[in-house]
Amino acid sequence: MEETAEATPLPDDVVREILLRVPTEAVAALFRCAVTCKQRRAIVNDLSFLRQHWPEKAPHPSSVLGFFDSPYVNQWPLFISPEKVLGARRRSLGSFLVAAAPPDILNRAVPLAARGSLLVVRLAAGRLAGDSLRLAVCDILKGTCDVLPPLQCRVSQCGCAILTREDCCSLDGQQAQTPSTGYSAFFKVLAMIVGTNDQDCNLYAFSSSQPTWSEPRKCFDQVWQRDTFGLRIILRPSWATVCRGVAYWLGSYSTDHRSSPRCFTFGVNVKTGETSSTELLIPANQLSLPSFGRMLSVADGNLSLLILQKEGLRLDTWIRGDDGTWIRTRAIELKPPKQVWDPVYVSILSGEKSRALFMSDAYGYVYKTDLEKGAMQDVTEEMFYGGLSLWVVPIEMDWPALFMSRLAV
Repeated sequence: MEETAEATPLPDDVVREILLRVPTEAVAALFRCAVTCKQRRAIVNDLSFLRQHWPEKAPHPSSVLGFFDSPYVNQWPLFISPEKVLGARRRSLGSFLVAAAPPDILNRAVPLAARGSLLVVRLAAGRLAGDSLRLAVCDILKGTCDVLPPLQCRVSQCGCAILTREDCCSLDGQQAQTPSTGYSAFFKVLAMIVGTNDQDCNLYAFSSSQPTWSEPRKCFDQVWQRDTFGLRIILRPSWATVCRGVAYWLGSYSTDHRSSPRCFTFGVNVKTGETSSTELLIPANQLSLPSFGRMLSVADGNLSLLILQKEGLRLDTWIRGDDGTWIRTRAIELKPPKQVWDPVYVSILSGEKSRALFMSDAYGYVYKTDLEKGAMQDVTEEMFYGGLSLWVVPIEMDWPALFMSRLAV
């Protein structure tokens, strides 16, 4: 009877070299390799391997743009990914949570903001009454869910910014404070609350190092309200953008009932909490052009503004310089698919690191947009199985960090 020869395991350096040859865009394949045996798991879970596989300036960056959405009633929010990273492209928020969340606490929750691995959702409790705000902060990598104290206030609209420990570290290197007992990590939430009308807008702040919410701060003084028309901060379909230690919202107003709207940024200094309102120094003939949508973003570390112009269906990118002036750096004529699409209401969903851009129209159809050629690919059925709702929130995930968190479970 022949003896069966035992297979000699390959040395770690050989296996590492093989795994490094897995294409950077084949994220799911690399993850499947990692879970087949302890040797591969240990190699892939090593941060130096992951950074070597996805160098900072690689053509395929290590960040990917995904989305949290609430398309169904009486269900938890869903994570939707253009890439099949952990299996299906649609996963319940609960599948990321390792620590048990209170029963049904996230049913009918609505995503409000995301940054890094942190996601802010508005809980269903108190939402219908409109006299209180209940929020929770979920950490996708750590698998935790922290429910914040209720905020007693009149709420007709709400927008949020979530700040990480890195955002809150001062420029002199001073670290953010330690979170209070009961919270899994340090974070800070800025809540923009609109009450009875658009001018009744107040800013609240909550830090995990403090037990309660801050006192409200009025966003508009009486001079703003008296000398303007249609004054408001745009909470949907726009989101707060964090750039160089300041959280920015986009706002608009008119000087009279017949004039074209003007745009401004409402900024909140992350370190000091000071607020500022600054009109966009963009030529009036550019801002007055009819557009389908505007959204603040970050490009190469600078605050940017994306404008989808109606004329020629053109996507303009404006970058703010150090002196506060804005320069148009790109103008792309979009090429939508042959089928009819409705750009009357457009959500522009962009990624700062992944350089990805998606657009969602009034019917929920989703289009992946090529920023170089302007081509628009309908990915509604392929990636999103029926489109996105009005409550979708983009989130950028770092693959090395995601791998390490998932493989450690």
